Formats: sequence, structure tokens, C-alpha cells
Amino acid sequence: MNQNREFCASVFIIDPSTKKILLVKHKKFHKWVQPGGHIEKNETPEEAAMREVWEETGIKITLLGDRFPRESDYIRPLGIQCNRNLMGQIHIDITYPAIPNRDQELIISDESTDIGWFSREELELINVFEDVKISMDYILKNYFFVEQLI
Repeated sequence: MNQNREFCASVFIIDPSTKKILLVKHKKFHKWVQPGGHIEKNETPEEAAMREVWEETGIKITLLGDRFPRESDYIRPLGIQCNRNLMGQIHIDITYPAIPNRDQELIISDESTDIGWFSREELELINVFEDVKISMDYILKNYFFVEQLI
């Protein structure tokens, strides 16, 4: 069966000082998700990730990760997720960890109903996909050396 597959990029942004994650409340899903969206023609996954964060949150970020095997290569992503929507489409989502560049004012895009920073404990109290919790735990442990908070 030939399914419609689209490539996307998304970012798990963690503030290094507060260890909180930046999420947007998706209009269609009514869930808190990491910023992200479709990769446009002639755009790299890294460029798409940073553009989507800017469009959805109004902030600039620095992607974390190694360029492997050469410094001129792209940043190795955190993961590549296979997400299926209600229409049966498959979104192949290239995910990255990131930090905000500095204190910046958040701006809610027209794709979201809300935006906010959340501690790991607060993720247990909001409507969020399980993979957001798993990804935050992994990033805190492997990039910020914080033992599991929950």
C-alpha cells in the first residue's frame, strides 16, 4: 500500500537554567507539543526546525548535537519519529534538542492556542503525547546530566 508520507522537523527546546521545556498547544490535536512542521523544498531539516520554532514561538534557538562524521555535515538528530494522523498520512518527523539563545518574548502563532514553559513534573498534569515526556527525560539526562525527575 502506497501511503502519503511527508517529512517534518520539530524541536524539543529546554531552558538550561530552569530545565523547562517549551511547548505549544496545537489547535487541531488540543495537545501540548514541541514546535515543528513540514520541511519545505530545498530546505534542510535543520533550517526547517529553526524556521518552525521562530514561526511558532517567536524565539531563536541553538540546536544541540554533533556533526558526524565531519564538522561540515549536518547535526545528528535526536530521533526520527513516524507519526500517523487521523487521515492516514505519515509524517516522518526529524527531531532535535535545542536551547533558547537568550531571554526572548514568546509569541503565539495562529497554529496554536497557547504557549508555555513546563517542568518535567508539570508534563504529568497537562494533555501531552507520551513521546514528549520520553524525549524530555532523555534530553535532561544526556545533554544536561539531570537524573530523571519523575
